[in-house]
Amino acid sequence: MSDEQDEQLPAGELIAESQQAVLAAMQVLLAAKVPVLLWGDPGTGKTETIERYAATAGWPTTTVIVSLHEPTDFGGLPVRTDEGVVFEPPAWARRVAESREPQLVFFDEVNTAPPGVQNALMRVILEGRVGQLELGQDVRFVAAANPPEHNIGAWDLSAPVASRFAHLRWPVSLDEWKRGYLSGWPDTGPLDISTDAAPDPIAVAEHKATQAAFLTARPDLLSAPPRQGIPVGGFPSPRTWERTARCLAIAHEAAADEETELLVAASLLGTGAAAEYLAYEHNLDLPDTDQLLAAPALFASLERSDQRHAALSAIVARAAAQPSTRLWKKAFKVCIAAARQGVPDIAAAAAMRLVEIKPAGVGLPPGYEVFAEIAAQIPADGDLAA
Repeated sequence: MSDEQDEQLPAGELIAESQQAVLAAMQVLLAAKVPVLLWGDPGTGKTETIERYAATAGWPTTTVIVSLHEPTDFGGLPVRTDEGVVFEPPAWARRVAESREPQLVFFDEVNTAPPGVQNALMRVILEGRVGQLELGQDVRFVAAANPPEHNIGAWDLSAPVASRFAHLRWPVSLDEWKRGYLSGWPDTGPLDISTDAAPDPIAVAEHKATQAAFLTARPDLLSAPPRQGIPVGGFPSPRTWERTARCLAIAHEAAADEETELLVAASLLGTGAAAEYLAYEHNLDLPDTDQLLAAPALFASLERSDQRHAALSAIVARAAAQPSTRLWKKAFKVCIAAARQGVPDIAAAAAMRLVEIKPAGVGLPPGYEVFAEIAAQIPADGDLAA
């Protein structure tokens, strides 16, 4: 990859072919409860679309014009009481917290607020708290901003603020506008995703395993904030990798197409890292995890080191996400097969991770002797082999 390709592109550089593609990506992100920042030119329907989306989902919307507020409106106004100083939230936050139904809080004009206000907003976005008030688990956050080149009074987002959001660019084309303007705007929810969808923990674990294998080869992409002077959008960090795993699990479950997957990943990781990671994921060509657990000999079909790393990481992740004695033993047998196929180092590393999560009272399966050093460190639970 060239130096130019390796740089994380700023928000807005990955432009979707249609607004429907952006809406599909937003569906995935909000299902995973990831805050979304929608970038777009003034007057292109961002706010109206977000309100229509919330109405379709059945979410009451609270709109907060960020540029009109002070930092205390998000951090809480300090008030002295008999028990000491407390941070009182504003009325809009109380209304959201007192509601018993899912809510969408829409923060408009985010980048026209000064840095102090943006920084105060960070805790609201990440923790769902305003002062000492918790807004609730069923609150989603969407924000909108105009690109700095179209807004003289805009402030650049700091990297910490930007990392709280997934960044999507709102595209505008004449053909799409004419269709909506003359015939009615399209469905705001193109994917079949429930508004209360939750990612499958097994699928999330498998995506995390693939990420771990990828980052073993590309450790510089674990945390890669943009260089000074480059507009801040999505970029790789431990937080955005974890969010990407959850979102891709939901996208796969909803049978999202490759454009949607790329938009989702790029909104969190930046275009360069997202494209590289998804290319890696799509080219792994791994056997299904269930098949490998049922037939460890399938490990012999994996010829590339990245495939072997990814397969063993997925096996360990599966055992951790779905604890059971039977599954743990199957996972260890895959490690034994891997060691016998000539990759003892990565097999031993995977086996050691499995030992750390070994169910109480469970012995090692036959063939464990291939990991003699590991076996020597484990107190026997009755018979060592079981």
